[in-house]
Amino acid sequence: MNIKYRRLKGTRDVMLEEIERWRWCEARWSETLARYGYGEIRTPIIEPTDLFLRSVGEGTDIVDKEMYTFESKGGESLTLRPEMTASVVRAYLENGLVRQPGTLKFYYMGPMFRHDRPQAGRYRQFHQVGVEAIGSDSPILDAEVIRTAMALFESVDARGLTVKVNSIGCPECKPGYVSELKSFLQDHLEEIPAGMRSRIDINPLRLYDAKDDGVQELLAGFKPITEAICPACREHHEIVLGTLTDLGIPFEEDPALVRGLDYYCRTTFEITALSGRKQNSLAGGGRYDYLVEQCGGPPTPAVGFSLGVERTLLHLNDEPVDPQRSRQSVVDIYVACKGVEAQRFGFVSADLLRGFCRVEVDVTDRSLKAQAKSANLRQARFLLTVGEDEIAQENLQLKNLETGEQLPVARAQLLTAVREVLEG
Repeated sequence: MNIKYRRLKGTRDVMLEEIERWRWCEARWSETLARYGYGEIRTPIIEPTDLFLRSVGEGTDIVDKEMYTFESKGGESLTLRPEMTASVVRAYLENGLVRQPGTLKFYYMGPMFRHDRPQAGRYRQFHQVGVEAIGSDSPILDAEVIRTAMALFESVDARGLTVKVNSIGCPECKPGYVSELKSFLQDHLEEIPAGMRSRIDINPLRLYDAKDDGVQELLAGFKPITEAICPACREHHEIVLGTLTDLGIPFEEDPALVRGLDYYCRTTFEITALSGRKQNSLAGGGRYDYLVEQCGGPPTPAVGFSLGVERTLLHLNDEPVDPQRSRQSVVDIYVACKGVEAQRFGFVSADLLRGFCRVEVDVTDRSLKAQAKSANLRQARFLLTVGEDEIAQENLQLKNLETGEQLPVARAQLLTAVREVLEG
C-alpha cells in the first residue's frame, strides 16, 4: 500500500490497547491529585513567544534550539508551549488570581512541544502531568510537592524509583557561587567543548545539564553549590530533607542537580528510574519564587513539578500494572447480525441496553461464526444474535458465552432479561 501521508518525525499515534493504558493512568493521577488538593487547569497550546523568553531564559537550549516559534498572520510571534509552568503563571496573573488568599494548587495534563532529537521515551510532541502550588514559601510545601509526585507513581504501581534533591540557593547567595564557577570554568576553557562555552557567560550552571562526560568530570572537581548557600537557604533545605525523612521517602542529595530552566531557586528535585535506559528521568521540578514577579505580578513564591507521560509508560511497560487495564475493549453484550436489516434491528435493540451496560453491534456483514469469534476476543459475557427469523418473531437469541446456554428473548422483554442475567 502506498501511504501518501506520514506522521511528522518525533510524533506518534496512540490508539487501541495503548490508549487504554493512558486512560488508566490518567484516571488514577486525577484521583490522586484531587486527594492532594489540586484542581485542573487547561491553558492554550500556543502562547506569546516572549512569555517563554522571559521565564525559561534566553540562551537555554529550549529557547535557542527547541521551541516551535512562528509568526501569525497579524505579525505576532507565537510559540507552541515547550513547558507548562510559564503558562500557568500567565493564567494566574491574567485571571486576577493574585487576590485569592492562601495557596492555589493547580494540576495539568497535556501535550508540550520541543524540537529535540527523538529517541525512545523522548518525542517532539510529548505529554506531561504536572502541578503548580502558588502562594507559599514554606519548605513543607516543597516536601508535599515531592510527596505528591511520588504518590502519582505509586498510584500506577511504578517501582524502582529514586528521588534526587538539591538546593541551588537564592538571589542572595547564588550570584557569588555563579561568579566563582564562571572563573573556574574560564580557567579550564580548553576542557569544555566549543559549542558549550557560551553557557559560561549566560549561565554557567547550565553546564551541569550538559550531556558530556568530560564536562561532568570537570564540574565534579568544583565545590558543590550546597557549600555556598546562605543560612536561610540552608535552613529551608534541611527542613525539606527532614520532612521527606519523616514521610519515609527515600532520597539522595545530588549537588549537581540544578535543572535546565532559569526560574528555579532553592529546592530542585528529580525522580529517576533505576534502569539502563538513557531516558531514565521520569519527573522533575523545584521552587520558583521569582517567576510570578518576572512575569509582571507581585512577589509570589511557588513550587511545582512535571512528570513525563511517555517515559513513565515506557517504565511501566516492563511489567503489567493492572490485570484489568484492557477493560475498555471489553463489552458486556456483543450483538451479531446477519444482514443490514438485522443490523438495524440489533442496533435499535442495543440502544435500549446502553443505559446500564457496554454493548457492541457488529455491522461488518461477516458470517455469524466470525462475529462470534470477535465476541470472544472482546471478552463479551453474552452474545445476542439477530437474523431473519429473529426479526420476523421480534426476538433475539441470547447466549451465555461462559456456560454456552442459549435462549430466545422477546425484544419487548430484552431490557428486563438482560438486566437479570447481568446481575445474576
